[in-house]
Amino acid sequence: MALLMNSLATNIEAVERLRAGKRRSNKPFALMSPDIETIEKYCLVSEDEKKMLISNKRPIVLLREKDARYTIHDTRSLPEAVAPNNRYLGFMLPYTPLHYLLFYYPLTQNSKLKTQNFSGLVMTSGNLSEEPIVISNDEAVSKLSGIVDAVLIHNRDIFMRTDDSVVTQHILSGKNRPLFIRRSRGYAPEPIALNEEGPEVLGCGADIKNTFTLTKGSYAIPSQHIGDMENYETLKFFEESLENLKKVYRISPEAIGYDLHPNYLSTKWALSQNSEQADCGMRNVECGIKSKIQNPKSEILLFGIQHHYAHIASVMAENGIKRKVMGIAFDGTGYGTDGNLWGSEFLIADVDDFKRAGHFKYIPLPGGETAIKEPWRIAVSYIRAMAGDETMHYLSSIGFVEKYGNEGIDNILKIIDNRDFSPLSSGAGRLFDAISAILGICDRNTFEGEAAISLESFTIDDNDEDYPVDIIFKEKMEVDFSMTIFRLIEDLKRGVDKEIISTKFHNTVVTVIERVIRKLGLIHRLYDVILSGGVFQNRYLLKNTIDRLKSSGMNVYINEKVPCNDAGISLGQAYLVRERMKQDSR
Repeated sequence: MALLMNSLATNIEAVERLRAGKRRSNKPFALMSPDIETIEKYCLVSEDEKKMLISNKRPIVLLREKDARYTIHDTRSLPEAVAPNNRYLGFMLPYTPLHYLLFYYPLTQNSKLKTQNFSGLVMTSGNLSEEPIVISNDEAVSKLSGIVDAVLIHNRDIFMRTDDSVVTQHILSGKNRPLFIRRSRGYAPEPIALNEEGPEVLGCGADIKNTFTLTKGSYAIPSQHIGDMENYETLKFFEESLENLKKVYRISPEAIGYDLHPNYLSTKWALSQNSEQADCGMRNVECGIKSKIQNPKSEILLFGIQHHYAHIASVMAENGIKRKVMGIAFDGTGYGTDGNLWGSEFLIADVDDFKRAGHFKYIPLPGGETAIKEPWRIAVSYIRAMAGDETMHYLSSIGFVEKYGNEGIDNILKIIDNRDFSPLSSGAGRLFDAISAILGICDRNTFEGEAAISLESFTIDDNDEDYPVDIIFKEKMEVDFSMTIFRLIEDLKRGVDKEIISTKFHNTVVTVIERVIRKLGLIHRLYDVILSGGVFQNRYLLKNTIDRLKSSGMNVYINEKVPCNDAGISLGQAYLVRERMKQDSR
């Protein structure tokens, strides 16, 4: 279970104080209301979304907010600080007796039992940002006393930390099940059918939004949300949860799948499971060929699985696919087999291997990790790639020189060609970040995906315009968005609404996907397309991509049982390891 902290959602001082105490800048807070009627004061709620809210899973459901967050009394009801620059609010209904008492228990002797105390409460995990949820009374008092006014304790211990699940309505009409943003309480560790018997293996996942997946018999068992593997506390939570599920399901993994990124904590943990780590198989990494390491106590197989290949494999696992498919894996960052940062991958893949068939043009990330947190730096990089010697002219025309200063921009341009300070990236998420910064929507990521999420909030329906884009059709296709950015800046300078510009940009990415896939389909005689990766959490992009590909005669598969973000990586790793071991046994 989760230990929760709450504050009155309509009280801006309480919300901002909670943000400051948790060290949580702009990431949206989850909300709880006593009933659906109250939620409908703030959000549009479809019949399918109502079913998700009232289900016994009781997830957080992302709902489209009503315009300006006003109630029928035209009074500001929810402060912007609840979910800054986001058109969706995450609501859930009470799921424990304590929650009902919070909303309905008489606050005075004259109160009636059914009098509603609150219309909405912020419900956030009982932890500091980037740390696991606190589960003991003593730890709650020692760690959280500086944030909260009171701590309600209980003599019944929390056995296992579990975050709330986060879901959204399925993008395809006729699908009455959710799409996962986070699969945890209520859903994990519910097994996923793999159709055939197979060996017991472990997929360690990635470091962002980490989960792990165990397999047993004909099932995969994904863990609850572990979180970002950034510190020792989260690693201990990973180990604690792993030991628990191994005991519950009586699983003893014969092999481990891990990400190729050498600095991932999850990767280092996987490699440490053998005493002879020095030769633990970073060879043959492009297709993730196994390396067999002898351990004095046990024998275990280690498989390095490329990040985006695992994304595609997670959808293959859900659908029992082993045949060759066209895979599109769009995310922010994943370690590539050429040593660069991938993230806009067009793959030809099956359970044996994959081939990188295309990607977006590489762009330097000035300052590396700093650029990911400050997307305006990536915007400078894209504009420099487009404009060359006229870079400062274009930066000045969109207000960058005035906003960031000549010295700041000069420093970026000085390091942009130094690979030690500016690694190359093909990440689709980085492109969305750059466009968000160019349009002045969001120039800093205080949480993962903030700039891209804000950019999506500016899309509008019923506009199918797009921008020109260059696709170099060669053995490995390359997509160059320089002309897109040039025309986009022209629109911005002419005063075109940002909603129109954002929509045209999104449509351009959809057009790129369609053109590349149609070409690959003809070359390889394939009609099955898999979409995965965190960028496809963008509802506008996902829906329009599916519609366009289906109209081109393609069969489209997406993640439906695990999130398409990095939380699905472990399922893909486990599936590939398991299938290869089955082949070896034959």
